[in-house]
Amino acid sequence: MNDPPVLGRWVYLTFLGWALGFLLMLLLIGVFGMIGLGETQVPIGLGMGAGVGLLQGRLIRERLGTGRSWLYACAAGLTAPFLVRDLAKLADIDLPYTLAGSVIVGGFMVGLLQWRVLRPLVSGAGIWIPASIVGWTLAASTVVLNDRVIPKTPGLVGALIYVGVILVGGVMLGALTGVVLQRLLRVGNKI
Repeated sequence: MNDPPVLGRWVYLTFLGWALGFLLMLLLIGVFGMIGLGETQVPIGLGMGAGVGLLQGRLIRERLGTGRSWLYACAAGLTAPFLVRDLAKLADIDLPYTLAGSVIVGGFMVGLLQWRVLRPLVSGAGIWIPASIVGWTLAASTVVLNDRVIPKTPGLVGALIYVGVILVGGVMLGALTGVVLQRLLRVGNKI
């Protein structure tokens, strides 16, 4: 990953994973709704985490020989805060909730779980945890941007603007984490 085209590929795969995650999230929201769990938040984390982890895992597998564990770490880490929120609601415990806040906490969990994947393979893997937090925070900022900054536009045009801004989150996540992953691979593989 020492050359810019690979960094570009990481950003591209992360963006595609983010877009796939968005579609998986919508699909899972529909499925959960059909089985009477329409108020749950788990589909958000599971869909986005699985989409991003699956596509990023392709490059991780090529470079480090492990991809499936990357997918699982991403899906489980991003799902965790949403699951906690759903379980708390089920237990009638009122937890504060924001979508962006849950994604940020999920970014920490993803970083921690992916660090466990990277640690035996690359030197200095600990930097991945803060990189993941910042990357997922940047991605989550698109929700805040849509909700608080961009004027509401009704209809199809408004929906396209909203989705377009959300999809930029995948580019920001990929750019930040890609630079850090490139640095980790330059420092040296343990394999």
